[in-house]
Parts: sequence; structure tokens; C-alpha cells
Amino acid sequence: MAGTFAFVVTLSVTLAFTWSDGTPISEPVGGISTAAVGFASPDVTEANPSSSGTYLVPRPRIVPPAPQAPIPTARPVQLLIPSIGVHRAVEIVGVTRSGVMQQPANYWNAGWFKGSPVPGAPGDSVIEGHAGYPGQPLIFGRLVKLHAGDAIIVVLGDRTRQLFRVESMRSVPVGTLPAGMAEPYGAPRLTLITCTGHFDQGSYSYSQRLVLEARYVGPV
Repeated sequence: MAGTFAFVVTLSVTLAFTWSDGTPISEPVGGISTAAVGFASPDVTEANPSSSGTYLVPRPRIVPPAPQAPIPTARPVQLLIPSIGVHRAVEIVGVTRSGVMQQPANYWNAGWFKGSPVPGAPGDSVIEGHAGYPGQPLIFGRLVKLHAGDAIIVVLGDRTRQLFRVESMRSVPVGTLPAGMAEPYGAPRLTLITCTGHFDQGSYSYSQRLVLEARYVGPV
């Protein structure tokens, strides 16, 4: 990304975000969740009202839910995109007083927007990176070459690795806030942002922003 990163993030929206975590449950059938019913021995013997005999009634039991991976809390420290050779550190960035997202101190590093969730936690984690100048690409200079399904790995401070896979890519005008960006709820996902479009030699800036969205696969 060249010059000032002009991608606007509204600070008031950022401060309004709150964490939310909901776990879906199976639709109850007959008053008992289908995900929580099993059969255990011994069966219960009851009288059969239609005959002189008895019959066995299966006894329902509660099946404990499968263990789930803990929600990540450590901040991202490295970004790995094998197909385009990215293996760089991740800095923490915020917004300026005017609401513009700050840039990484090292132009070769990525910048994780601290107003967004940790990668792998519920919601949309946002990481920016510079595209560079024409003929002089920086960390995200080849981001446009990624394809659906390509792997993106974010290494967290606790040494866990969170795997994402590319889902979509689009361009938006400078100053446009993509819908759902940095939301702290919903399925875990990752948004990568860099510059694209026409490069103005006078202002050393681009006319658009490239927005890549990736789905969360899990820890690896």
C-alpha cells in the first residue's frame, strides 16, 4: 500500500462493538433434544396395558456434547500465505483521531486491527497490508493472485495456528466500509485489506481497496 492508508474505519462503530457468543442447539423433538438422547441399559420393564405380559422400555440418557476447541484470545503475531510466499510479522494497529486505520510501522509487516476479534474467535478479524508501488510490491502486492480455497494461516501469541481458506475477493472505493467488517459476532472469519485500482503518481495513492474474505477452518 502506498502513502497514507486512506481506508476509513469509523471509530464510533468500532467502539460500539461488543462480544457475543452463541452455541446453536438441535431442534427439540417431543421435548427432548435429538442431539442429547441415547439409550442405556438396563431397560425399564413396564406393564403392557393391552396384554397380560410386559415389555421393555428403553431408558433415555443424556449424552455429553463433543468437546470444542477453546476460543482463541492471544493476539496474532505472524501471517503465513504459502501460495504467494508471505511469511511476515503482524503488528497491532488502531485508528487515528480522524478515524483512519493506522499503518504498520514496518511496511513489510501486516497490521491487525485491534478493534476486531482475534483470528479464530467469533466475528470478523481484520488484517491490513501494503500493496506497494507499481513494479515494487510489498507484503500484499500479490494478494490479488490468490484463488478460492488457498490457505491463510495466522499464528497467535500462544503459538497456536489458525487456518483460514480464501472464499471471495472484491474491490471497493476508497472510504467505503465493507458490510460486516470487524463485527464481533457470527462465525469466525478473516478479512484482508490492501490497495488496488488506479495508482496516482502525484499523490502516491490508489483509487480502490482490495477486500479478501476467508472462512475459518480451525486450529492446525
